[in-house]
Amino acid sequence: MRTIRLPEPPSGSLGMPEIFEGGVYSVIRRAVVIGNGFAGSENQSIGLVRALGLGEKHSLYRVSRPQGGINEWLHWLPVSLHKKLYYVIRRICGDSRFAIILRGKKLLPFPSQTSISSGLASILDADAKRIAAMARETFEKDGPLLVVASGRDTINIASSIKRLAPENVFVVQIQHPRTNLSRFDLVIAPRHDYYPLTPQAQEQIPRFLRSWITPREPPNKNVLTVGALHQADFGALRAAAAAWHDELAPLPKPLLVVNIGGPTSHCRYGADLAKELIGSLQNVLASCGSLRISFSRRTPQKVSNILKELGDHPKVSIWDGEEPNPHMGHLAWADAFVITADSVSMLSEACGTGKPVYVIGAERCTWKFEDFHRSLQQRGVARRFTGKEDISESWSYPPLNDTAEAARRVQEAIAEPAAFRDQKGNTVFKSCKNKMAAASAAAPAFVIHLDFSHGQSSCQALNFSQKSSFSKKMNSDDKKKMNAREMKTETTKVGSAPPGVVIANFFLRLAGIVAALAAATTMGTTDQTLPFFTQFFQFRATFDDLPALTFFVIANAIASAYLVLSLSFSVATIIRPHLAGAKMLLNVFDTVMVALTTAGAASAAAIVYLAHNGNSSANWVAICQQFNGFCQRISGAVVASFVAVVIFMVLLVMSALSL
Repeated sequence: MRTIRLPEPPSGSLGMPEIFEGGVYSVIRRAVVIGNGFAGSENQSIGLVRALGLGEKHSLYRVSRPQGGINEWLHWLPVSLHKKLYYVIRRICGDSRFAIILRGKKLLPFPSQTSISSGLASILDADAKRIAAMARETFEKDGPLLVVASGRDTINIASSIKRLAPENVFVVQIQHPRTNLSRFDLVIAPRHDYYPLTPQAQEQIPRFLRSWITPREPPNKNVLTVGALHQADFGALRAAAAAWHDELAPLPKPLLVVNIGGPTSHCRYGADLAKELIGSLQNVLASCGSLRISFSRRTPQKVSNILKELGDHPKVSIWDGEEPNPHMGHLAWADAFVITADSVSMLSEACGTGKPVYVIGAERCTWKFEDFHRSLQQRGVARRFTGKEDISESWSYPPLNDTAEAARRVQEAIAEPAAFRDQKGNTVFKSCKNKMAAASAAAPAFVIHLDFSHGQSSCQALNFSQKSSFSKKMNSDDKKKMNAREMKTETTKVGSAPPGVVIANFFLRLAGIVAALAAATTMGTTDQTLPFFTQFFQFRATFDDLPALTFFVIANAIASAYLVLSLSFSVATIIRPHLAGAKMLLNVFDTVMVALTTAGAASAAAIVYLAHNGNSSANWVAICQQFNGFCQRISGAVVASFVAVVIFMVLLVMSALSL
């Protein structure tokens, strides 16, 4: 039987700068984790906090979305817009009617304002204003606050915290926020997030879409990792080995652990891959002592049912999904892993053990996930699972240590010596160190305040026992410099607009669709026939009798079709407010639509006027006394079209102001 092998702890220290020999607590002694409810994202943030030594000194806040029913189709919207739209729909439809519309899918209520009703009382609802206020109020007592966030839904919250309390927080965003990286002090992203910048990716993108694919800038000083951050460090695996000793230690060796995820948009698979996996596992069972299979919450039922056919084999054990979850125990005690290609998190954890990792389904992955698997194979940390392997033959590699490396880079960023420079560009690192020593002798409770919000730093010892705040300690020159930096920052925010403006732009386009479509359909279906003398002698009035009304229908149909297509661009400007190209494109086409709808409405209005009043000079008789229904419908269509014209004018002004 082979003995258990655990990854060795990192040699030496994490490379902590000289002024922080006492640990990261010298500056950062507490942390806030902003989560999105997904284990994969939250584990990355918590893993980084643990690696920084703040595992027992952090609080978890969570960004909450309405759940259930139609909300499952609205997750592409920003959280704030999703909540507002959900509130409006609930007010209009009510709970009972809404449930009927959603085919019986019950809607979950909003979480409370202070906590999330998920059974975890310690998890608070993420509120940027409250967190920023807490950071400011406790700054003198506890020092700066480290904010670590991961996932798309956390981007706005984390950036808002930095904007509201720039002097009191250090914000780290995990996973690439796509645009405007200057909102954060540090960004930690996997290398494959920058796949769109590679020549291979550029060849896959149509030329007219290349400017829309993000990220568009090179990583610069951002931290790049191979995979995902996680909590499966040396200490956690040691603890898991002890906790699962009685269940996993007696199993015959080698122990092969199979982790099954679920298909994603870029890694698609189904029953065919499950059948392929069964055949491959049956081929390697002879070289296995034991085989344990685990499913994730994303695993489709049809996939799990197929793999459960192996459950009758005496060497095979399948986790039934009941707690406790053996995942950490498997990482500690397994001799080799087989993992589906969809899960970057599970692969990163397994590759952090230094044990053999086999991947199945990597050839089905596309875009940046294909690049991720290519990098794992090039580094020798993972191999393709073919079913011809001898599991008893082990192989090893230097374990991936992304979490420890990211923690080291965070510490370096917090204590960046290059940030301590005077106006002449001279390094004042020594004076900062002397200032720390003097402050330490004078008062035991102090911290060196670092402001990285604008790429510069001020070195100032703050005595927490004093009642005066940091803002009062600043001299007039410091305040003038800060005001100048803030003015410079404001002037560089090109293409941004208040959130209410871009959201109003989206809803105005929805209203414009209704108005233009109503005008076109009402006019296009207008038809009235009047019988005279006999049924064989009749008068008929239709919209296509007059070219002006036909043009009216075409113009409004084009306008409504354009508005439908423009919704995607409007959503893009909500999610990424600095997309100047999208706003310029909307501005140009809005201008064209204003001219088109105005021409159509004006020409139809002239015909409607003649139909109602006639023209004695030209001997044109008013026909609305006979064709009353026809006139009412075309009049209503013209009114709806002018409403669309007004909406287009407002959109044009809003688009111009947001450029």
